[in-house]
Amino acid sequence: MKNIPLNERLIFALDVPDAPAARQMVEQLDSTIGFFKVGLQLFLAGGWPVIDHIASRGNKVMLDLKLYDIPATVRLAVEQFAGRGVTFATVHGYGPVVEAALAADADVRILAITVLTSMGKDVLKELNFQGTVEELVRQRTKRVLELGCHGVVCSAREAAMLRSGFGHEFDMVTPGIRPENTAPGDQQRIATPERALQDGADYLVIGRPIRDAADPSAMATAIQRDISKSLNP
Repeated sequence: MKNIPLNERLIFALDVPDAPAARQMVEQLDSTIGFFKVGLQLFLAGGWPVIDHIASRGNKVMLDLKLYDIPATVRLAVEQFAGRGVTFATVHGYGPVVEAALAADADVRILAITVLTSMGKDVLKELNFQGTVEELVRQRTKRVLELGCHGVVCSAREAAMLRSGFGHEFDMVTPGIRPENTAPGDQQRIATPERALQDGADYLVIGRPIRDAADPSAMATAIQRDISKSLNP
C-alpha cells in the first residue's frame, strides 16, 4: 500500500456548473479533502482561475480532460499544464496519445483512461469488441504501462485484476465510487470505498454523494473515516 496522505486518497469531483460554485465547494471541503478533480465542463466554464484557486489553497489538482487528438496536439496541450499546479492529467488510453502526453515537458503525472465507467456491454458491441469490459481494460492497461504511463483510471471492479497482473508501481485512480446506500447515477461499474481500497485502488474519485449531501463537509468526513478504517483495520 502506497504512503498517501489520508486527505489525498479521496479526490473530490468538482462537477459543478461554474467557477463561483467550484470556489464555494473547495472552500467548504478542503479542510478535509486535499485533492480535487476538474473535468471538462468546469474547465470550459472557469478555466485556469479555477485551477489556480484550488492550488493556491495548498490542494492538488487532477485535470480530467481525457485528451484524445493527434499526438502533436496532445503533447503541446499537456505542456500547457506546466507550472499550473496540476498533479494528474488524463488522456485516453490509446498508445500514440499516451506517448505524446509522456513526451511533454510538463512535470505532470499522466493517467490513461482505460474504459469509461459509464460504458457497459452494449457499447462494446457497438465498437465490435468481442471480449468483456475487463479484457479491454486489461489489454489497454498492459499497453500504456509498457509505454511508461504513470497510472490508469479504471473502475474498482477491475482494480484487483490489474494489481495482480501489473503490480503496485503505477497509480490507480478509481471513479464510480459510491458509499453504501447512495444512488449509482449514470455509473454502471461502481464499488464502495472500502471495496475499492481492498482491491488495490490508490485514489478514489467521489462527486455526487458528497456534493448532493445535506451537509457535504460531514459526508466527506464520514467517507474519510471509512477510508481510514479500511486502511487501518
